[in-house]
Amino acid sequence: DIEIFQEAVALVDPSIRYVSASSAREALEFLHTTDTLPNHIVLDINMPGMDGKSCLKEIRKEKKFDSINIIIYSTNSFPKDVEQIESLGARFIRKANSFNDLCSLIRSLVKW
Repeated sequence: DIEIFQEAVALVDPSIRYVSASSAREALEFLHTTDTLPNHIVLDINMPGMDGKSCLKEIRKEKKFDSINIIIYSTNSFPKDVEQIESLGARFIRKANSFNDLCSLIRSLVKW
């Protein structure tokens, strides 16, 4: 998923600086050590180790991350999960079915 997402981002807008993390812990470490915060973070609910909702909760604990748009991107769309994600200030988006759909989704996220 990470590689396909990266390919789609590069195709949509090659000027986008794309950084990936292999786990929530790695993503949190990046946020705490980077000089330039991202505009968007895309998390999967089913990440290894700490899941996406837990990572979202950790990010939202810190005021300095309030300006970051966070998207939970997953095949899981249980209403309870979607409500919880939205209550934490993130947007839920169901995974795209094709590469073209993913590119369209990324174009809409870039405008957000």
